[in-house]
Amino acid sequence: MRRIETDILVVGGGPAGLSAATSAAGAGARVDLVDAGAAPGGQYWMQDPVAGATTTQSAEGSAAIAAARAAGVAIHSGAEVWAAFPGGEIMAHDAEGPVVFQARSIVVASGAQDRVYPFPGWTLPGVMTPGAGQRLAKLGKTAPGKRIALAGNGPFLYAVAATLASIDATPKLLLESGKARAPMLGLLARHPARIAEAVSLLAAARAVPNWRRGHVVTEALGEDRVEAIRIAPVDDAGTVDTARSERIDGIDALLVGWGFRPMIELTALLRCRHAYDRALGGWYCVASPATGLTSVEGVYAAGEVTGIAGSRPARLSGALAGLSAAAGLGFASPGNEERRKRLVRALASARSFGHELGRLAPPPAGIADLANDDTIVCRCENVTRGEIAAALAEGTRAVAGAKMWTRAGMGRCQGRVCGSAVAEIAASLGGTEIAAAGFNPPRIPLRPVPLPAVLEATRAAGTGETH
Repeated sequence: MRRIETDILVVGGGPAGLSAATSAAGAGARVDLVDAGAAPGGQYWMQDPVAGATTTQSAEGSAAIAAARAAGVAIHSGAEVWAAFPGGEIMAHDAEGPVVFQARSIVVASGAQDRVYPFPGWTLPGVMTPGAGQRLAKLGKTAPGKRIALAGNGPFLYAVAATLASIDATPKLLLESGKARAPMLGLLARHPARIAEAVSLLAAARAVPNWRRGHVVTEALGEDRVEAIRIAPVDDAGTVDTARSERIDGIDALLVGWGFRPMIELTALLRCRHAYDRALGGWYCVASPATGLTSVEGVYAAGEVTGIAGSRPARLSGALAGLSAAAGLGFASPGNEERRKRLVRALASARSFGHELGRLAPPPAGIADLANDDTIVCRCENVTRGEIAAALAEGTRAVAGAKMWTRAGMGRCQGRVCGSAVAEIAASLGGTEIAAAGFNPPRIPLRPVPLPAVLEATRAAGTGETH
């Protein structure tokens, strides 16, 4: 059993985590960074273990990783965090087995994952999230299909289209639920530094032969894999008009998603305070905009776990949280306070852009209602919408009740995939706000790990044993 004592443990190796670790180490703290990926970088700064840095983003990531190591950060890659206990004890599992980190302070930079909603046919092979399709293209230079349809909301779709185009796999069809352009132009006018990036992404979208605004996928069709899709328009109120649906054939890959949801499992396990905002991805960890400190002493949060805003706010909030965590432990210098103030100002502006962008491109109202009674909502436990609806009709309430009565959210993913949909279905059928439906409380282990590792780690916990 390995036990590592450190001043600050950073969980997550994306832009926020790397920035936090480098900032804290630069202030003089001993810093360990634990990340589940084979190499740090996260989804945004993804590192190809074979080809190396081949894009501007991956090169930025390589530089950030090098800066963290140069600052003295100990990076633990391929380490899955699966438990957290009071007093700064975090348990992980890597290729060498279980490891316990004992930290004086923790920075959670766990990032986000694709937000999905079920619809008929979404379990067919060939149907995946935009993030999954982009990962295939980035890491393996592999296209998810030859005739790709890309659908959902938000500018991330444009980024995925650009990535696919870079490997000669430009989508044949781009379906975007939003259709208002004037608000987006107004947002860019208030943030002119983002115009060049927006123009580049827009060019990728325009390269798609068939770009349909104000439409969503309502069904995937096929036998052994997706072969066709049904789409329907979205009215000005955000309601999907399924009566006007049309069929599009010749599709062998469908990438559909609705932005991202913060990965709050660790902050929830640590009992940090959370709030709900659908435009920011749903439930997110509340952290001080001046320091990144959460409601739990010694626990800081940075990046997308504090609400979806993009890579620039993630980097800034990471640097701020790392600097503040180090200062909270006594690692400070006169220049650090002035730097903290500059970070606070820059972060406020960057988050303003990211948050406004999220409000301009929300998922359509009632998107979770595309699922019919036979549609599987919880893929881990094979629970259909009809079963969830029946449980709600019989008296159970919200996400927690649906979990107890139907096992929805009780599988390996602990509701990370189906949780948003279960909450919106419960709210729709119960006539309440989505926030009132709550979310799945996390349980240990947060991720699947070998049972012997759990036994060994829990037996050694708190003994001070070090190997």
